[in-house]
Amino acid sequence: MPLSIGQKTIADSPARFRVAVCGRRFGKTFLALRELAKAARYPNRRVFYVAPTYRQAKQICWDELKRKLYSLRWVDSINESDLTIKLSNGSKISLRGADNFDSLRGVGLDFLIMDEFAMIEEKAWTEVLRPTLSDKQGTALFISTPMGTSNWAYDLYNRGLDPTESNWSSYQYTTLDGGNVSEEEIEQARRDLDERTFR
Repeated sequence: MPLSIGQKTIADSPARFRVAVCGRRFGKTFLALRELAKAARYPNRRVFYVAPTYRQAKQICWDELKRKLYSLRWVDSINESDLTIKLSNGSKISLRGADNFDSLRGVGLDFLIMDEFAMIEEKAWTEVLRPTLSDKQGTALFISTPMGTSNWAYDLYNRGLDPTESNWSSYQYTTLDGGNVSEEEIEQARRDLDERTFR
């Protein structure tokens, strides 16, 4: 399945830290799976996908990630209890939850995805995950649905809009921009939901 224009814009960004705030069903998970595989295609890379909880990480993308990597014939072994896939090139992709973020200390990462990062405590990034990228000059992709303007996610998003922050880039797309939901369905949702929920 090809990337939408919005997904491709995010994927092609050379920024070290990319922030994408997108509507529901935009295709954030599809983009995340692609970016995990892209980062792990080089030998001996360490890649993390972090969701708000361990259960969410497994529910959101574990089965689809296994399916994708099996189809590429990249899988060497899978640890179901640890949610880790070792690839034939020695790279490892692990799914983790930020509900116990102190347990994420100690590993050096080449690439990190924080999914629904607006629902994750800021300290998970600043105190635990950001340092894991330092020795390898690792990169990160932050993806989330919009969660208002009074939180650290909004501050991170604004950092990517700042022209003096050359390592950061930010993107905002609607559900419609993703190309997965029709205009008719969006209009139906507008009629079915209250204004705040719809937004």
